[in-house]
Amino acid sequence: MTTTLNIDDAPPVTTIEQARARVFDLVGHAIRRQLWLMLLDARGQQLSLVIPIDNIPLRPEPGSVQPYAVRINEFLAEEAPGGSIIVTLERPGSAALTAPDQVWASELHQSFGKLMRITGLFVAHDDGIAVLTV
Repeated sequence: MTTTLNIDDAPPVTTIEQARARVFDLVGHAIRRQLWLMLLDARGQQLSLVIPIDNIPLRPEPGSVQPYAVRINEFLAEEAPGGSIIVTLERPGSAALTAPDQVWASELHQSFGKLMRITGLFVAHDDGIAVLTV
């Protein structure tokens, strides 16, 4: 991750287009397989905590993301009530969504979407950022 974006001075993120641009600014093109979690307050202002999760499998085990979602939900409830999350699957490869991408989308949506609002769900690939649809 290389960026010159100062999160404290960045404008709020309230739309999927703004979320996609923010992910591109912070994650950019894919280098390795990992997840990125970016937290927003109720007004869309990004919190300074950006969470990369390394060593993720090609496909998640059912329920394996739930513990992360529970912890993030607890954190948001305390630090940014009414906040939301931007989740990005970083994986090298083309922009075409793959079967493993779809499994990740489903798992992420089920785990985080039940507990908090998801402002954006994306995949970072070799050429940029794509919306990860459920």
